[in-house]
Amino acid sequence: MSIADADTQILNFKISSQLKSIIGKDLITDDHVAIFELVKNSFDAKSQNVILYFAENEIHIVDDGKGLTYEDLVHKWLFVAYSAKNDGSEDSGSTENDYRNDLSVSRHYAGSKGVGRFSCDRLGSRLILQSRSAKDLGSVNSLDVDWTEFERSLTDEFVNIPVRHTSSKDFVKPDWVISPSSSGTMLSITGLRQPWNRSKLLDLKRSLAKLIDPFGRNRESFKITIIAPLEELEDKKFSSQNIDDPAPNSFVNGVVENFIFQVLEEKTTWLRTWIDHGAKKLYTELNDRGALIYRISEEAPYASLLDSNFECNLFYLNRSAKATFSRRMGLPSVNFGSIFLFKNGFRVYPLGEPSDDSFGIDARKQQGYARFLGTRDIVGRIDVKGDETKFKESSSRDKGLIETVAAHELRDCFWKKCFLRLENYVVGVSWVLKFDMDIEDSSFLNGDEAKATVISVLAKLANSPAITVETYAKDLLSIVSNKVSEHSRVFKDLESLATKVGDVELANSANEAVQKFLEMERAEASAVAYAERERANRKEAEQKEKLATVAFEKEQQKNLFLTSLQSHDKEILENLHHQVIIYASNAINSIEANLIMLRNGANLKREEFQELLENLLLLNQQVLAASRFATTANFRMESNTIREDLGGYVQQYLERVCPIYENRITVEVKRSVSNFVIDFKPIEISIILDNLIDNAYKAGATKIEFNIRRLESNILQIEARDNGMGLDPTIQIEESIFEKGVTTTSGSGLGLYHVRQLLEKLKGVITLGDSSISGTVFNIKIYK
Repeated sequence: MSIADADTQILNFKISSQLKSIIGKDLITDDHVAIFELVKNSFDAKSQNVILYFAENEIHIVDDGKGLTYEDLVHKWLFVAYSAKNDGSEDSGSTENDYRNDLSVSRHYAGSKGVGRFSCDRLGSRLILQSRSAKDLGSVNSLDVDWTEFERSLTDEFVNIPVRHTSSKDFVKPDWVISPSSSGTMLSITGLRQPWNRSKLLDLKRSLAKLIDPFGRNRESFKITIIAPLEELEDKKFSSQNIDDPAPNSFVNGVVENFIFQVLEEKTTWLRTWIDHGAKKLYTELNDRGALIYRISEEAPYASLLDSNFECNLFYLNRSAKATFSRRMGLPSVNFGSIFLFKNGFRVYPLGEPSDDSFGIDARKQQGYARFLGTRDIVGRIDVKGDETKFKESSSRDKGLIETVAAHELRDCFWKKCFLRLENYVVGVSWVLKFDMDIEDSSFLNGDEAKATVISVLAKLANSPAITVETYAKDLLSIVSNKVSEHSRVFKDLESLATKVGDVELANSANEAVQKFLEMERAEASAVAYAERERANRKEAEQKEKLATVAFEKEQQKNLFLTSLQSHDKEILENLHHQVIIYASNAINSIEANLIMLRNGANLKREEFQELLENLLLLNQQVLAASRFATTANFRMESNTIREDLGGYVQQYLERVCPIYENRITVEVKRSVSNFVIDFKPIEISIILDNLIDNAYKAGATKIEFNIRRLESNILQIEARDNGMGLDPTIQIEESIFEKGVTTTSGSGLGLYHVRQLLEKLKGVITLGDSSISGTVFNIKIYK
């Protein structure tokens, strides 16, 4: 006999009262997550304000949302695992003008499982729910739930546990709790299962700051406030400590705020990627400290993400950005978290937590620590909209997304279109320019080396046939009119980029730059060859006359500058003469090339004539520096570049060459560092120091002090402090003094510009330091 032939009887599942614990305190294992679930419900109820009240043994959560009717309580709230958000009835017939209405149309809510209400069980043993509906502003409906009644016996059936309902004219509450003025809901939780001390409340406030999308355009439309009377005294004590610009979330009481990303947009490298559903395109935009670097577009290859409003914002945290973050948020960035995921405006846990590596970023970094970014280097968010069929959260609410096609495409898009593009720029530009880690603005992009590296990164990106360059930082391409002797590779990138974007003017400029570079190379080679021949001839003729004792040679090894100012060794003079010939020949070739152009009928543009004079000025400074060595210091320079202790060189130059300024300004030097050995060009270091001294003299200073010290094992700092008139008050932006042509004296406005350019070659940076009432301070940092 088959089963079909047997008598059929219909049976039903029986549900133990312990189901409450399984979907309540046993499922939601974190108090913060429990609070989050309840706040999400307030958000979905179209609240604009949620207030969390904490007392010794009670929590009250009050919102001003649409509230619940008696029918809502019976047919929705008491219907376990049923969610009106899933079947479309949650906001049916709603006419409210709210920015979240677009969520209801597609049934996109912060919560949609129908179990978030059991978070109350996680927090305390008793719940009193009071709610006034916007549909009926008369009575307040109340439910009284004693969770302990569900725990008395495993054989009790869930549906038989009583939940008491009452109705009243107004909210019943403690005096210190403010109830909704019209519609809204109030959850009063007592018999707390865990104490809420100050530390736990502060952690909650910081976590809530990350709960709601802090990047969203409508983030101010939903406000969360914490009120804890027992913590008011400690808040006042903290406030009285006179801390400059304290982080708002350092106080328990007050509005939950998250503003750090608005600050970072202007302080560091920021990459934004988004999908345009209508155009079916994916856009990527990269900004570096407020300066737009590029915006590109391509066909969006992710079908499941097309209608998800996918957007990703990533920020690279250099040393300066990390310091800003800690100062403004009251905790280190590493303790804040990394890449957060927001679904329908609310966070998906645990993505973004400090210990989370859901995207495998840190696992990859272990394979190449110096080549890859880690979670400590970045902070940002991904946000999407979609229902449970696309982006389904784990039921435990702290295990992230369940793997779906859309979730897989989200991870792929993040890696290939967001993270790797930011990493390519950071590693290719910021990490190459080591001084970049300390800079808060985009001034470093004015340097030739910075421009060359940025152009290289952009050109490689543009070479992909699938990518369209929408816009880019055209001012970065002014490198074609600057010194380019060390950046030959950039011209190929420029030509490639010009072809890709169809920029005829850029293509012509790139072609002219190539010709100028080739002419410069030929002139340089000719000058060097001539100088080498001259030196070889003299060495051969004077070889027999050259006498050098062992003692003198040993003394030479000790000093970069010889102590005797009376002897002028012929070999020393030969080396200096060799340098002077190169600089002078370059000047001659530059002048001749432009004269030929003029004779051939070319019209020399004002900018080209200005560039010619700027280059001649720098060459003249090099000639003067070399001459000063020969006449004043007996400098032992055997090649254009030497590898020596930079701190020692600077000290010796200032002490032994700079007495030439003794009738104009006193130069003092202190050095507390040794053995900072790097490759450098002595002439260029001398030009840097000469310009700083000359600037101080022009500012009326009688003394300038140089302090040479090591900040870190790989960072040398040179502080130059004078007692002159200080920065001219007419200069609005202090950093502008390093720009070409900016001057408040009778000078050309090129001195500090050349200083910055020369330092860039050394992987160094110059900034204006804190000055006293009178005087100016410059801080130079050189990295190795």
